[in-house]
Amino acid sequence: MTRLDQLDAYALTFGAPVVATRVVDDDPHQAWVRLAASAFYPTSGGQPHDLGRLDGVEVVDVVIDEAGVWHRVAAPVGTWPVGQLARGEVDAPRRARHRQRHSAQHLLSQAFVRTDPAFTTRAVSLASADCTVDLAGDPDEAAIAAAELLANEAAYAGWPVVATEIDETELGRYPLRRPPKVSGRVRLVAMGPDVHDDPASAWELSACGGTHVRNTAEAAPITVLRSERGRGGLTRITFRAGWEAWEDHRFKHAVASRTATSLSTGVPELGAKVAALAEEAAGLRRALAEARGLLAEHVADDLLGDDPTPGALLVAELGEREAELLAPLADALAARGATAALAVVRDGKAEIVVASGAGVDVRPALAAALPHLSGRGGGRPERAQGAGPATDGIAAALAAAHDALAG
Repeated sequence: MTRLDQLDAYALTFGAPVVATRVVDDDPHQAWVRLAASAFYPTSGGQPHDLGRLDGVEVVDVVIDEAGVWHRVAAPVGTWPVGQLARGEVDAPRRARHRQRHSAQHLLSQAFVRTDPAFTTRAVSLASADCTVDLAGDPDEAAIAAAELLANEAAYAGWPVVATEIDETELGRYPLRRPPKVSGRVRLVAMGPDVHDDPASAWELSACGGTHVRNTAEAAPITVLRSERGRGGLTRITFRAGWEAWEDHRFKHAVASRTATSLSTGVPELGAKVAALAEEAAGLRRALAEARGLLAEHVADDLLGDDPTPGALLVAELGEREAELLAPLADALAARGATAALAVVRDGKAEIVVASGAGVDVRPALAAALPHLSGRGGGRPERAQGAGPATDGIAAALAAAHDALAG
């Protein structure tokens, strides 16, 4: 069959006769349709399949096998009798974004290799606006910035992008970034200033069956969003390209501008302002924790009295206003040699803390309480805690904890 998408990535409408059909998972109302030619790109090489319509019926999946490209449609097999001419229409905006993603990935992968030959691309995903390349070689922040700049310089150079087919016996003439995964006829995608005359002179040259832009400038800008260590010691680079990079920039700029305005500062000063506020908030949290600790100590003294009994056992449900004292109060009571089981309803769930300063292993008490809360938890012999959604089971949970502690 003829792959029209590989001949012209901008060809979105076509007509071709039906050559075969089959039902989808024994469902007579869904069919796979194979044509003599197709402009629909099938999922492969990290690039998702096209969407669109076939004779006005939505194409929801496209795959390829040894026979050719198959189009999945929500219509009976009989809708497309073999030999009938079918007309296809590829979703233009989706194809345009896929072209930008794929060409940008080639430029970025080449830029990383040019930054350091060790930064080879091992895997690619172009399944969403946030695309990824998995790299060997562990590039650091400076290397990533250098590769991003280099990829954008290549994109904004506005070089032509040319696809050509050669026989595998000719591959030795071409300095490919990575070896092809197919044999026989191999499709090459070249990007560079003179690729029309000499594809082997390309700045970027790879074996690829995907859809690409005509000019590298169409893939710009290329923005790296983040990097993270992944499986197998690879570094995953997440990036955006073209319209999707512009959309990301526009959204983030709007958020930054609104945030800067609300903080009475400018966008360039926003980072320093947020850092100062975060430091101030951390200080306030520390002061609040200290205040709660002091309050918990006073409450513990009131509960135990002036002459606390060694090994005293206290079991109580705290009110909503005392919710923040749950952990510090349990710890304060334990510090005074008591054993305590305290519970509270907070944020729609029941929480329980069991602590002891009398050498009592509190884990069995927690284990007895948690089923009444439909909860989970754990801890050490001297302190354990848990939570669950069954807020109406607090009384039963505390009673169970009491019985286990009183033993």
